[in-house]
Amino acid sequence: MIATHYAEKFKKGNYEILSKHPQQYIQVYADFVKTLYNRLHESDGDTLKGKKILDIGCFTGDFLQLLQKKGANVYGLELQNNAVKIANKKLPGRIFQADIMSYKFPKEQYDIITLLGVAEHVIDPLNLLKKSSQLLKKGGIIMIQTPNSSSLLARIAGKYWPPYTPVEHIHIFSKNGLRQALETCGLNDQIYQSHWKKLQVGYVYNNLNNFGPEFHRILKPLDSLLSSSRFVLPFYGGEMLVTAIKK
Repeated sequence: MIATHYAEKFKKGNYEILSKHPQQYIQVYADFVKTLYNRLHESDGDTLKGKKILDIGCFTGDFLQLLQKKGANVYGLELQNNAVKIANKKLPGRIFQADIMSYKFPKEQYDIITLLGVAEHVIDPLNLLKKSSQLLKKGGIIMIQTPNSSSLLARIAGKYWPPYTPVEHIHIFSKNGLRQALETCGLNDQIYQSHWKKLQVGYVYNNLNNFGPEFHRILKPLDSLLSSSRFVLPFYGGEMLVTAIKK
């Protein structure tokens, strides 16, 4: 059921929008790169050059491409077949269609592991974090982007909060819940920030069909104006961006 859902969304849905218009999200990926660089600089004055990085749920590989341009040694895991094909064209031999829980990793561990919009999609996010921690070197960094159920926006919107999306989003952490889960996995020195994204208005509006259809219906009278708008604004959907270090 879930696999069919994702396949359909890639043909017509949020994944279709992102795969056909990757430039819409490039600034978001660039901000992720900046966050990693800042955390590395804070911890040991290092850069991304030569760092071995695993992006779990790498989609079509655009984020990994940016990291590679910074000199990182990148690898990605992705389950969606169509996304894997696209990513492999960009990063030949570095993208694997596999589940982190069953994939046989080489003994060498990673300097950085990223989970961007992934934790909310899995049945057992705690095991996902444990496995990720096992693959990190001591002193390695994990970066997680995920909805925050304790955010003010989530509390105000209630059941209409867009991340409360059945089938696709299974588990959603609160800030304290994620903090405890990371500590359980030996991931400390946590830094949290509200995740603002600079996106085109049209991209956000069109995605409301998938996340927040109630709001899309309210704005429908402005469809001709909003759907094609390329005006860029900062958007906040009640998500958090977290980095932590394996001690």
